[in-house]
Amino acid sequence: MISVNEKSVRIAEQIVADPEAYKAKVHRIRGAYIIDCGVEADGGWESARMVTEILFGGLNQISYGIFPERIGNVYYNCVNVFSDYTVLQQAACNISGWELRPGKYAPVLAGPGRTLARKPGDWLEVYSDYQDRYTKAVLTVEKGSIMSEDEVQDLIDAVGIDPQNLYIILAASGSTVCSVEVAARILEQTLHRLREEGFNLNSIVEAHGFCVIPPVAKDDLIAMGRVNDVLMYGGQSSYTVDCEDSEIEAVIDKITCDKSPVYGTMFKEIYQQYGCDFYQVPMQTYSPAKVVIINQRTGRVFTAGEFNLEVLAQSFSCTK
Repeated sequence: MISVNEKSVRIAEQIVADPEAYKAKVHRIRGAYIIDCGVEADGGWESARMVTEILFGGLNQISYGIFPERIGNVYYNCVNVFSDYTVLQQAACNISGWELRPGKYAPVLAGPGRTLARKPGDWLEVYSDYQDRYTKAVLTVEKGSIMSEDEVQDLIDAVGIDPQNLYIILAASGSTVCSVEVAARILEQTLHRLREEGFNLNSIVEAHGFCVIPPVAKDDLIAMGRVNDVLMYGGQSSYTVDCEDSEIEAVIDKITCDKSPVYGTMFKEIYQQYGCDFYQVPMQTYSPAKVVIINQRTGRVFTAGEFNLEVLAQSFSCTK
């Protein structure tokens, strides 16, 4: 059986072995390795690539390119993503947010380490029964400060392994690493919408896509808004499936962001409108801008959604 933690730990250990090369800093807290890739350390394009590949379970490489549309007279970089084990990678490793213990919810926590924890009620249960049994693990946390000892202990307890075998990667919202790895969630954004609309996830063969990488802003609210805006208005997700065309036709027009009641508004404003609570924002908002579904059984290609360059230009120029 594939171990996503075994493959991901190898990548984390590369950063630990030479943090300066990756513009990172390494701390030891409660015995665990705390890898700063965008809090006190700057992080960079290479560490962003490596962290994103960790969030893909170490099973696929990611690359960079140029977003095909001009936004406010600028061509921005994009992240190109590929996922051969789509449900395993996106649901078990990349999806963000899980309950550490009753009443203790961590909305910005992700990584393959959740496959060791397998907490009752975790979202992973509805996607897969996969459970990794490797003795080491990697987690990622979107956070603007170095974790406290108590916060680290919560993660040690949740994963249930020897602390010296736990690698926790930190990056603030306003960092290159966070900008890249959140943009790379364009496939995960699509997977959860497919599940919510009742699509049979067992028919998924592979997924690939791209998403524009937003300009970094140190202000957490602005940065958080931009990384969500790129998914909603500047990302395309392509899924290859094997099923009846009717199964695709039943969902294709429901899973893009333009179906959200708050479509056309910057996410920062949406977030504030709903009391700064991610879970009050309408579900359809957490959808990709564009979706392509390729049915290998029939050869048909289905498409939905569109880029919204106007909102992206507004988001990228917003500094208040």
